[in-house]
Amino acid sequence: MRILWTVNMLMPSAAKAMGVAVGHAVSWIDAMSQRLAKKDDLKLAIACPLKCAALNVTEVDGITYYTFPQNNCEKVDYWTDIIKSFEPDVIHAYGTEGKHNYLLLKNHSDIPILVSLQGIISEYQRHYYAGIDFSTMLRYTTLKDILVPTGFFSGRRFFIKRSKFEKEILCMARNVEGRSTWDRVSAYNINPNLEYYYCPRMIRTPFYVHEWNIEKMERHSILVHQAHYPIKGLHFVFQALGKLKNKYPDIKLYVAGKDILHPQKLSRRLMPGGYAKYLKHLIKENHLEEVIYYTGFLSAEQLAEALTKVNAVVIPSAIENAPNSLAEGEIVGTPTVASYVGGNMDMLEHNKDGFLYCYNEPNMLAEYLTQIFESDELAKRLSTHAKQVARKRHDPDTLEKTILSIYKTLINRKNESHR
Repeated sequence: MRILWTVNMLMPSAAKAMGVAVGHAVSWIDAMSQRLAKKDDLKLAIACPLKCAALNVTEVDGITYYTFPQNNCEKVDYWTDIIKSFEPDVIHAYGTEGKHNYLLLKNHSDIPILVSLQGIISEYQRHYYAGIDFSTMLRYTTLKDILVPTGFFSGRRFFIKRSKFEKEILCMARNVEGRSTWDRVSAYNINPNLEYYYCPRMIRTPFYVHEWNIEKMERHSILVHQAHYPIKGLHFVFQALGKLKNKYPDIKLYVAGKDILHPQKLSRRLMPGGYAKYLKHLIKENHLEEVIYYTGFLSAEQLAEALTKVNAVVIPSAIENAPNSLAEGEIVGTPTVASYVGGNMDMLEHNKDGFLYCYNEPNMLAEYLTQIFESDELAKRLSTHAKQVARKRHDPDTLEKTILSIYKTLINRKNESHR
């Protein structure tokens, strides 16, 4: 079986071999690629747009990598040469928002193509401001928000622009792979004729090795992932902390990922974005100067270890598909509070695996964190149940069998149509 993947970002090992900066957003793809690359009856290739002048082919760890220029990939069809070179049985396109997949779906429908649903950008854009009202945005808008395409106002426009490619891709697609009721409904809303296949994401090994232990955690500490723009809901977490600080003066929030409050580059310090400015206002208003700690980007090993040390993990987004951050916390067993949005409800049963709350109600977030802080028995019960359910849902062997079964189904269907 010959499988060609298309991705938005290189796998870390390939990026290192090619001398390219390693990205942080393809952990689940990397985990699956490492397993499939070891199979004797399968050959895997990965195609990825890159800042380069021409189509290149590189072999890394048993995987063939095709890299092609990203600046014109929606106009120049590099897929003809890639497909001729590799001769795939199935093409698996990860993500719907990437413009590089447009010509693939448009010109090469003779090969079975499976499109993976990541975030549905056309739905995400509606939630971009995450409850921040217009007057607040005006008050904290900076020059950067006007000049840079990811600012308070232009950020949503950027999402809308990307969603146009997404809609066209889904309208051309025949087969999609997703992991939640929400992404299935959202995809069908764009193209009701899609064939939908269910397959949760594979989670990296360190999260199965590390386990949360109430005896080793830091009391009244919380972890939040990747919260550098409004849709991730960090502003409501800050408001919830303001309500908890008097009762728990030792409370701490660890924010993993990009630190927009303390940028290293001088240009970003001189010209901060409006969201960073708003967060700083909330920190001052709620007296959180000694509460917030940014960890920077963490490796899988570091993040798994961090999850074992906190009292709770919060997933506060205004919208999510089934997020890895939620799965990782559950697999480690960290007591979890997640917003009642998108695919979160498929992953967390309220009051059994953790707590669900309306993302724009900091009072309820504060209430559920209080319950976890106050009851070790509750925290242990949530931890045990979530860990059991999540480890079964994200079992690596099961997920490998599932994705291979989907590939075989598509190949068999093509063979039958040609008889």
